[in-house]
Amino acid sequence: MTRALWFLAVMCLPVLVFAANPKPSDDAVAPPETFSADQRAHWSYQVPKRSEPPEVKDQTWIKNPIDRFILAGIEDMDFVHAPEADRVALIRRVTFDLIGLPPTPTEVDAFLNDDQPNAYERLVDRLLSSPQYGERWAQHWLDLAHYADSNGFELDVERPDAWRYRDWVVKALNDDLPYDRFLTLQLAGDELEPGNPDALIATGFNRCGPRELVGGNIDPAVKRQSELTEVTGTVGSVFLGMTLVCARCHDHKFDPVPTTDYYRLQSFFAKSELIDQPIATKAETEAFAAAKKAVDAKIAPLRQAMAALEAPYRTTLRDQKQTMLTEAEQAVLTIPEKDRTPVQKKLAAGANKALQITWEEVAKAVSSHPEDHTERERLKQAIHDVQVTLPPPPPKAMALIDQASYTGETFVLRRGEVTNRGVRVAPRPPGVLLASQGSDAFSAEAEVDPNRRLALARWLTRADNPVTARVIVNRLWMHHIGRGIVATPNDFGIRGEDPSHPELLDWLATELLAQGWRLKPIHRLIVTSATYRQASRFSMPTQTEDDPDNSLVWKMNRRRLEAESLRDAMLAVTGELNPKMGGPGVLVPIEKEVEALIFTEAEVVDLWPETPDPAEHARRSLYLFRKRNVRYPMFDAFDAPDTQTACARRAVSTHALQPLVLLNSAFAIDRAKALAGRLIREAGDDPRDQVLHAYRIVLARPPSPEESLRALAFLSAQSTLLHDLAQDGQPLAQPVDATVKSNAARAAALVDFALAMMNRNEFVYVP
Repeated sequence: MTRALWFLAVMCLPVLVFAANPKPSDDAVAPPETFSADQRAHWSYQVPKRSEPPEVKDQTWIKNPIDRFILAGIEDMDFVHAPEADRVALIRRVTFDLIGLPPTPTEVDAFLNDDQPNAYERLVDRLLSSPQYGERWAQHWLDLAHYADSNGFELDVERPDAWRYRDWVVKALNDDLPYDRFLTLQLAGDELEPGNPDALIATGFNRCGPRELVGGNIDPAVKRQSELTEVTGTVGSVFLGMTLVCARCHDHKFDPVPTTDYYRLQSFFAKSELIDQPIATKAETEAFAAAKKAVDAKIAPLRQAMAALEAPYRTTLRDQKQTMLTEAEQAVLTIPEKDRTPVQKKLAAGANKALQITWEEVAKAVSSHPEDHTERERLKQAIHDVQVTLPPPPPKAMALIDQASYTGETFVLRRGEVTNRGVRVAPRPPGVLLASQGSDAFSAEAEVDPNRRLALARWLTRADNPVTARVIVNRLWMHHIGRGIVATPNDFGIRGEDPSHPELLDWLATELLAQGWRLKPIHRLIVTSATYRQASRFSMPTQTEDDPDNSLVWKMNRRRLEAESLRDAMLAVTGELNPKMGGPGVLVPIEKEVEALIFTEAEVVDLWPETPDPAEHARRSLYLFRKRNVRYPMFDAFDAPDTQTACARRAVSTHALQPLVLLNSAFAIDRAKALAGRLIREAGDDPRDQVLHAYRIVLARPPSPEESLRALAFLSAQSTLLHDLAQDGQPLAQPVDATVKSNAARAAALVDFALAMMNRNEFVYVP
């Protein structure tokens, strides 16, 4: 073929393709999909079947049915399982796992001295009943929902009521709300319980992702489609364990998910609107209105004074901009708006935009006149001081509800383009999953159910749903054991990993249903198993070579604390942790370099208005204000997710920034001072007692003789060094505590020792 003919063929190809696939009319309906036997045969598309736990040789090791499934795999490979971990390791492990905090010395002593045969089981029951359990496991769920307190994108506008959903999750988990109801309320709480504010708040799950509200010239239809894409993708990955977003523009390349099925699932949300729904009482609304009126009255004269001060500068700026306009633009502005032609109106709009004056321009102009600049700053601060007295606005639910203005019509979008509509589709779950269920799994009546999302939730929570129970029990297993039975927790598809123990996965899924969908019994089964109680310090070179990922779970996986748990643990061992639960996100002090990155279109006095009460700064990390575009350095260093997408499993990296954060950050140094102060208060001035107490608080055990000697030698040498430095005029860091009786050098040495203890590998990792 000549180059000219080849070029002509390529240029004509899109036309030929379009001609072969003409755009259908709006009445064209997508035909039903068919799936081959091979496509339907994938393990995750089959309804879970409960099998009897297998027989094993070592009956003495078994504590519950989970162990039979695990031990059978170990024995098949002629492996040896690890021995049971010691009691200190067990209480640290299970306490961090269930409540996300280290055990206290009192709790450790009680467990070590409990000689009852069910001592460990009673420990587990106490932790599961603790309100801190909900705080710990809410963080795992919020990772999936990619929760944050702001919208993201350029302006990253705050969401003042997002915390209500976070608190709903904590309470639901503490109440052991059955998972089928937990799921249903989040997908369709407004349809399940109309008029119930808590049910409305639960639908905030669909609102947690990033959202663009100031898209400039972006087509509203494109923005809405982006929102539907976000919701559909999250539902697919979190509840179905399927990477459905791949089918948005074309049939899935690997899984049997045609594009039509993607839009069928999206259709469940086609009538829904992301909305901030008022849930305040009349009294709350009236009280806020009165308070706002009073605040506005105080601010009004200040704003008038500000306007008067800025007026000459704005006039000068406008005059300068006026001279920059073209003659045509200047002329069109003299024509009354009602008399302008369409062309003139467009020209005038551009001219008016060019004449707009930003606050940055005004601030720069005023700054060249010191007296006016000083007065303007005073007025800004005065306005701010009045504004902060305004109480929080009446509560709203960050929710998802259906709107009559949306028809609910859904079309396949070719290549994902809003303007390229294909065939019409009706709400229906993925066909390959329906194929393994009975004919009544999702009826034609359900496709036209006015409560679309409720119909979806009811299908998801059917006993014969192939994926829902499997996905959630796999998540529980992953967080407890360190690796999921399916190592790709958001992808149970063809390209995901096969389960290491498929019979155990199905047994746990059916056990969840047998327990009425309650999660706490599944937690209890896992953490009381002999599998979970294994030691992590167990070396078998041949087994490591044959099973480097420990997929057979022949020992326990040693795991590093997540970013939030690490911060909380540091606050806990210093005695500073504030146990207060719930409420709006707390703004803690952040580095000035991080604050400087905050972008806003408004002129404000403080880009990051810290929560005034210092005690609030010591709250659990779950309650810190999460602004998408502001990353806490400690969280960033220790692999906290970025909240842009659903995070099923956090990455675990090791890099130089981590020890720098734990050694040099203001947070770490302040915690070291606080821990040193606690040691002096509770252990007195004797270094031997201080070292013993430090080990018990930080590592839940006494030091070995060698560790004691090294610690005492360090304290002695460091005290001498710091004393000499002080004699040379060097300032010493020491805990600010009225009970400190030691001299400055000894106190400063104790701070260094405390910092070293919180940098111990044993503190940062769960055994």
